[in-house]
Amino acid sequence: MLASGVIEPSTAPYASPIVVVKKPDGSNRICVDFRKLNKVTIFDPESMPQMQDIFAELSGSRYFSKFDFCKGYW
Repeated sequence: MLASGVIEPSTAPYASPIVVVKKPDGSNRICVDFRKLNKVTIFDPESMPQMQDIFAELSGSRYFSKFDFCKGYW
């Protein structure tokens, strides 16, 4: 993944360990253990915008974009 540019080295003060978990079919799943990071994260909720407000902001716009997050992991 590093060679293909999917990931890059980090110097962040926090890191989370990678854990390999066996799936029921016997294959492996790569997971990230975020428990330590969650302990130091400050919860800062933000309410979801109303659809009416979103569409009102789009009124009069000429260009729209669509993102496909199916491969968002990579």
